[in-house]
Amino acid sequence: MRVSHQSHRISLQSAFILHGRDFRDTSRLLDVFSLDYGRVTLVAKGARSPRSKLQGILQPFSPLLISWSGKGDVQTLTGAESVKSTIHLSGKQVMSAYYINELLQRLMTQHDPHPELFEIYKNTLESFLKDNDELVLRRFEKYLLAEIGYGLNLDVESDTGVALAIDEKYYYDLEKGPVSIKNNNTEGEFIISGQTLFDLSAEKFSCPQSQKEAKQLMRIILSHHLGDKPLKTRSLHWYKPL
Repeated sequence: MRVSHQSHRISLQSAFILHGRDFRDTSRLLDVFSLDYGRVTLVAKGARSPRSKLQGILQPFSPLLISWSGKGDVQTLTGAESVKSTIHLSGKQVMSAYYINELLQRLMTQHDPHPELFEIYKNTLESFLKDNDELVLRRFEKYLLAEIGYGLNLDVESDTGVALAIDEKYYYDLEKGPVSIKNNNTEGEFIISGQTLFDLSAEKFSCPQSQKEAKQLMRIILSHHLGDKPLKTRSLHWYKPL
């Protein structure tokens, strides 16, 4: 759903800041994920001014209520308030959270509401505090792909409809899903176990090999949809993305 170019006002919308950058002398340009309006771009005028009421509020991973007005692709923030404390992540949790923020920026169309994904995103940030980081990321990647229309087939062979077997090997066709390596030319293809596909579906890791294969598979699939431009969070030399 594309936003109307007619001017309008939005009040007290649940939202998270995905990314922000300095804009002009004292303002900030924000990429925001909102509950009912999806991803929107807002100008926070004067947000960097020492007297701004927005100082310390417009932070990533902080649940907010925001208001804005205007028309077109870039509109004007008119208010923001915290609804609870920032989700305090540490270490690699921080960069993993920035990674999912960048995925949302790159793969979500602006002004396209995804209320279920919004709740999943909020729960994902909280899950970093208690669950295995890699499992949290694979789960979010799977849900994100499903929300934007690229859901994974993790149940049956794409060419036969036969249920996957845990002890079999498959290659994953990026357009269709898993294909048995039996009687198929799989030279140069990424081979994955039925156990890993089962684990992704069940959202668990049964062994280190399953965890490793799941990461490799999701990276291949996401790269296919992201195109040639690499993710910035993967290019940071001091961060090894999970």
